[in-house]
Amino acid sequence: MRRLFMHVNVSLDGYICDAAGDIDWHFSDEEFQRYLDHLLESIDGMLFGRVAFEQLADYWPTAGAEVSPIQVRKMHELPKYVLSRTLEHTNWHNSHLLGNDLATAIAQLKQSAGRDLALFAGARAATTAVELGVLDEIRLIVNPVLLGGGTRLFGDTYPKAELRLTRTHQFASGAVLLSYETASR
Repeated sequence: MRRLFMHVNVSLDGYICDAAGDIDWHFSDEEFQRYLDHLLESIDGMLFGRVAFEQLADYWPTAGAEVSPIQVRKMHELPKYVLSRTLEHTNWHNSHLLGNDLATAIAQLKQSAGRDLALFAGARAATTAVELGVLDEIRLIVNPVLLGGGTRLFGDTYPKAELRLTRTHQFASGAVLLSYETASR
C-alpha cells in the first residue's frame, strides 16, 4: 500500500502564504533544489487542492531555467490529482479530478501499486486531508521568516492528532525539514 505524505512550506509563525497571497518568501538554495529533485523522483503522483493546482498549472508548463530540468519533467509527467468539488475539468497534462467522495478516491489511490504520493497543499486541502485521516506523514519545510499574517497552514477546526517526529534536516538556507508520522503508525 502506498503512503500519502503532505509536503508544504510554512513560515515560523505558521503561514503558507503572506497577506498578499504570495509565496515568494520561501527560502531556496542548491541543496534545497536537489532535495526537490529527489522528492519528485521518489513519488508516483501528486495531490493538490484546487487553488494550488490552478496556480501550479499556470506556472509549470512554461517554467524555465529557474528550476531544474528534473523538476520540469516530473511536474509534467507525474499524475496530478485534484481535491476539488467545483472544478469541472483540468487542462494540465496528466491531471485528474478526484470527485466529491475524496476519502474513497484517496483510499483507492493509496491501495494501487506504486510509490508514495505527495500532497502539495493549500490550507483548505491540508485541513481536509487531516479531517479525512488520509495522511501517513506531514513534512513541513519551516522557513526562517515571520510573516505576521496571511493564510495559516490549517483551518480553524480539525481533529486532534498526535504525531511522532521521524526526521529532521537543516538546509544551508536555514530552513528546516520536519517529518512527522501519526503516533499510531
